[in-house]
Amino acid sequence: MTSPPISTNFAHGATGEIATVTFDNADRANCLTSNLVLEIGKRFRSLAERDDLRVAILASTGEGAFCGGANIAELGSFDEDSARTYITTLHDTIQAIRDLPVPVIARIQGICIGAGLEIIAGCDIRISADHAQFSMPEVVLDIPSVIEAALLPRLIGWGRTSWLLYRGDAIDAKTAENWGLVQKIVPMAELQNAIDECAQTLAYNGPTGMRLQKTLMRDWEQLPLDQAIDAGIDALAEAYKNGEPNAFIQKAIAIRKS
Repeated sequence: MTSPPISTNFAHGATGEIATVTFDNADRANCLTSNLVLEIGKRFRSLAERDDLRVAILASTGEGAFCGGANIAELGSFDEDSARTYITTLHDTIQAIRDLPVPVIARIQGICIGAGLEIIAGCDIRISADHAQFSMPEVVLDIPSVIEAALLPRLIGWGRTSWLLYRGDAIDAKTAENWGLVQKIVPMAELQNAIDECAQTLAYNGPTGMRLQKTLMRDWEQLPLDQAIDAGIDALAEAYKNGEPNAFIQKAIAIRKS
């Protein structure tokens, strides 16, 4: 029996659920077919409805490729309308990842190309194996890098984005870490442990504060500085209204005294 193309599994964190969404097209370098893109979006929109969710992880199977990009067979058959449909659906899926009210960790191994890199740009934290390679080769195929490639200047700056998008060739994991594209690199044998440690750490934090922080991070992308600061003031007040910061503060004090 073949493995399903995508699965969602749940583990327990200190304050709630940790979800792992894993897509499986390893025989084709985990490339993103239209159906797989649709299904990933559905999974994340479904996760958004879970009040006990604290962290989500986006992963793929195998060791050689996190994602080899869009399905090249589909790309080679597109016309103007079908290209627009595919890329709009991909954007909607990445938007579902970005709109999840809790942090999303990308678990990256092997090659991460094009659409795959756009998906990890939509995640909050990126942890990769040290053999990973990252590229945006669309211009090699006479098309531009689009949709969430627009996030890259915010993550790595305009010059490094220009290097990736205009050259089309790959950077290695160490360069990606130095540029700020990924937050941590580890040997492949340690990748799952690094993912689990990060997920459990995030799940230990106060759930109201974490969700408010995720919302603020998204707001900060859009707001002028003075409005961003005002939004933070409102968020802190909301934490005391709807969360349990006093209980978490007392817990922190007790740990320091012990």
